[in-house]
Amino acid sequence: MSSALGRDLLFQLLQHYGVSHAFGNPGTSELPFIDGFPKYPGIEYVTALHEANAVGMAMGYARQTGKPGVVILHVAPGLANGTGNLYNAYRAGIPLVVIAGQHHTRMLIEEPILAGDHVGQVRSMTKWAHEVRHADELPIALHRAFKVALTPPHGPVFLSIPYDVSLAPTAIDRIAPPAKVASGFVAERAALEEIAQVLLAAKRPLLVAGDGVGDAGAHDEVVRLAELLGIGVIAEGMPTRQNADNRHPLFLGTLPLNAKQIRQSLGGADLLFYVGVGAQAPVALYDNGGSLVSPGTKMAYLSDDPWEIGKNVIGGIGAWGELKASLAALMEIVKKSSGPYRDTIAERRREVEAQAGARRKRLAAALLADRGTGQISAKLVAAELAKLLPPDGMFTIVNEAVSGASAFSDYVPLWDPKQYTAGKGGGLGHGAAQAVGAAIADPERIVVGVSGDGTFLYYPQILYSAVKCNARVLFVIVNNRAYHVLKTGMQAMGAPLGADSLDCLDLDGPADLVKIAEAFGVAAERVTKPDELADALRRGLYAAGPYLLDISVTT
Repeated sequence: MSSALGRDLLFQLLQHYGVSHAFGNPGTSELPFIDGFPKYPGIEYVTALHEANAVGMAMGYARQTGKPGVVILHVAPGLANGTGNLYNAYRAGIPLVVIAGQHHTRMLIEEPILAGDHVGQVRSMTKWAHEVRHADELPIALHRAFKVALTPPHGPVFLSIPYDVSLAPTAIDRIAPPAKVASGFVAERAALEEIAQVLLAAKRPLLVAGDGVGDAGAHDEVVRLAELLGIGVIAEGMPTRQNADNRHPLFLGTLPLNAKQIRQSLGGADLLFYVGVGAQAPVALYDNGGSLVSPGTKMAYLSDDPWEIGKNVIGGIGAWGELKASLAALMEIVKKSSGPYRDTIAERRREVEAQAGARRKRLAAALLADRGTGQISAKLVAAELAKLLPPDGMFTIVNEAVSGASAFSDYVPLWDPKQYTAGKGGGLGHGAAQAVGAAIADPERIVVGVSGDGTFLYYPQILYSAVKCNARVLFVIVNNRAYHVLKTGMQAMGAPLGADSLDCLDLDGPADLVKIAEAFGVAAERVTKPDELADALRRGLYAAGPYLLDISVTT
């Protein structure tokens, strides 16, 4: 019998993958794992005061490192606390390995307190979920968990490991290096040739760039393909990566989250090319207005996830492959086939550049109008922040500003996938924790976590973790003292909603965000006037540790 315990196999895999931090909220059933950290000095346990923050930090860590984010949670109630952000990670395709300690196997038959059906709790929001019932299962279960999480399409996996299994002697001293699935395959050439032909022949094609682009590091390829074809690029709704350079003259912005506005944004195209799109219906409130894609619109897809091909629109051309390599192959085909379409491409490019230029003018005019009010808006915060961020691009914006979110993708120049992340599932309370995880992953990078006041108040105890790790995060709270997104949502839906004022949507009560921050040991200040904004942002950006700005914004 080996001298290694069940828990040691997990730590050995963490060493193999170069995972430096794991995240959790300590509880009884996972104590064997927590007790193991001092025995593996290269791996640090980061304490969260709520399981949602543990998952959120792991999301930010995984996004910045490209390594699996590892979370160790408590038995059923603790797991339940983490599922909101587990859902966000699942929808965003973030590779997490989530482990929950389960009761002792001998005790489960007696239905003890805290025990539950862990796999049933998370099956709908993981790529794979399993409960280990014997130490002999652990090598296979752990191998499979890491392999599945890291094989495209990426996503979270889950293991429930009983207390006694984690402490049981194992049959092996060391777990073998895990299998790596080679997934860099190029999409079928015939499909790429067909896509190239319809892109060249279309009058008004539009490329929709999804998070698969950023995950694959294919953002430059997307822009080069758009240049070859003379077509516009728009980011998918609720992006969690920067999937194309938003300074480029062919960039047309980000799809909105309002169904009517999505139809307007897509309606001018006779061909939509979805590249790595994972949120084809980023709508929280549906208006019963029909499909988000106009009838008769031709569809083409390139994705590393075949589920996303032809999912919501009947028909079209789909190519399944790794995005970076497949886009390179597609560009070569376009170059060889574009001769007869040279004039068409040039004309399309002029039209798209004019459209993008008009958009930039509208953004500039809206910002100028906000400056004239003498009050602070989310646009003004984003524009001032953009002036202060390092020009070398070593920064990350974690965006959970909700009703003010679009300002931070519109007014901050972004050109690299690691410069931006957000949430995709629609669940709130991930942003501040993701920012801390990103700062832990890359201490040299400036990290700005932008939250609304409502989202920040979900789990403000993330400040405890930020202080304990001395995470250099500037927490920017765009405080409109309301669940403003719900108010605008009711207005957009119209009658019968919105007839009455709802006090429950106002947050002008007793919460003092500056005092909350200071209570956790975080330096903080309140900003109420535009002329205070730049200096406050500068102090926060270059502070030696976490810093919070409570910025009063107009709605």
